[in-house]
Amino acid sequence: MFLDFDGTLVGPNTAIELVSRFAPNGARLARDIDAALHARRITLREAWAIEVRSLPLQRLDEMRAFLHDSIDLRTGARELLDLLADYDVPTAILSGGLDAFIRPILDRERIVLPIISDSLRLERGRAPRVDSPFEHPTCRLCGVCKAGAIQRDLAPSRTVFVGDGSTDRFAAEMADLVFARHRLREYCRQHQIRCYPFEDLVPVARQLRAWLEGVEPLPPPRPLGRRESACPISREAALGLRERLAAA
Repeated sequence: MFLDFDGTLVGPNTAIELVSRFAPNGARLARDIDAALHARRITLREAWAIEVRSLPLQRLDEMRAFLHDSIDLRTGARELLDLLADYDVPTAILSGGLDAFIRPILDRERIVLPIISDSLRLERGRAPRVDSPFEHPTCRLCGVCKAGAIQRDLAPSRTVFVGDGSTDRFAAEMADLVFARHRLREYCRQHQIRCYPFEDLVPVARQLRAWLEGVEPLPPPRPLGRRESACPISREAALGLRERLAAA
């Protein structure tokens, strides 16, 4: 089970909130970055580079305190997390954000989950930078390779992804079961990716409970990957399916 963070487990996008509040001309800069990112004029890596340069990182403790005090979990998040814990479902946060801005909220809520995300690197005498320990070896579209994280977890059991944004599209192309809201829902509909729409997380918990308790059968597996995807992992998955069908 993979949970996106910004706009999914929590309501707002933490990066946009921080830029809006702490960066010079922050509200306008946040709107411009968000629009450019989702119009694909810049990559997520480029968006983070701009955001990190704009933030007064000498006020990092203040920014973390702001996140701790003001960013709430999405309605239904606690119900969903408790359900996953009750059934011992392996779960991770899979985020295009920064761990430094995710942990204050998880710590407040006493949520202990692995975090697959980029990291903020601060070194004395050097400019701050974003490290990408979960990047693809050659592709540089994303900081965190969400498709790769899901591919590495492929197992006899189904992989589930819950997300909201256009930056989640490659994860949705590779997961067996997708819960989608906002831009990701529209992307899934546009490309015929089967998904379960949601706004708050209550229906996500309800549907998962029905599967876990055997009230409803799991849907049949769907083809993974998309031939026309910009993601190399997704393209390779789609190609592999065609080759297997041809050899059958």
